[in-house]
Amino acid sequence: MEKIKAIFIDFDWTIFDHKVRDFNKKGIEGLIKAHEKGVKLIINSARSNYSLKGLNTFNLLPVDGKVVSNGGAAILDDKVLYADLFENNLKDEFLDLLNKNNYSYNLVTLENNYIKVTNKDIVHDFYEVYYEPFPLDISSYKNEEVLAFQVLCYEEDEKIIEEFSEKHNLVYNRFASNNVEITTKEFVKSKGIETIYNHLNLKKEEAMAFGDDLNDISMFHIVKYGICMGNGKDEAKKEAFYITDNIEDDGLYNALKHFEVID
Repeated sequence: MEKIKAIFIDFDWTIFDHKVRDFNKKGIEGLIKAHEKGVKLIINSARSNYSLKGLNTFNLLPVDGKVVSNGGAAILDDKVLYADLFENNLKDEFLDLLNKNNYSYNLVTLENNYIKVTNKDIVHDFYEVYYEPFPLDISSYKNEEVLAFQVLCYEEDEKIIEEFSEKHNLVYNRFASNNVEITTKEFVKSKGIETIYNHLNLKKEEAMAFGDDLNDISMFHIVKYGICMGNGKDEAKKEAFYITDNIEDDGLYNALKHFEVID
């Protein structure tokens, strides 16, 4: 096999174990060893930059780049390569609609998440299940450009925002019973990888990706060595080049050893 020059790393259930709500120590150790040998490390997560920072990711890992919000933006060496942002006029129109109709919502920007709470129960229920750093209060939002809106509502309350999304050809993704995400286009992790390939002059044979879920399949298709965690979804395993051990059994570290990325 060709020398691995870049590793793209999913976050949840790949390096972060929700059973213990902590990072897999051997996985982090293995990635640091790879980085010391000159391999670029790029986080590729559905999480926002704010969420990854809040969970201490960038203090633990020497990250060279990040693909955030499931491919909504790619950043390399602190330079934004692309970001699929809302146009300001559309963003302001949507904010006005949400405020007038008293929705609770979360604004995802390149750096921060901001929340407006109008229904404490639905907000509490969401953050009790999803392990997330709690966003900043909307009062501190200073007109940053927006990558995604997350509206905290149930299906019976979604008609107004669904109609707005259809009118403006937005992507409407209900990812929880009490939360729907609206973006300007469909976000896919492979877009971030392809963009980073071009900037680093990399070939797919020089890239490895680790993941566990359906949204990681696009990563597996664009790298030569797509590694699915043993705890991953069956659909993701079918599309992977190699299936490693579960996260709690140090699957990421073991795969790095198996492919001789580390000694």
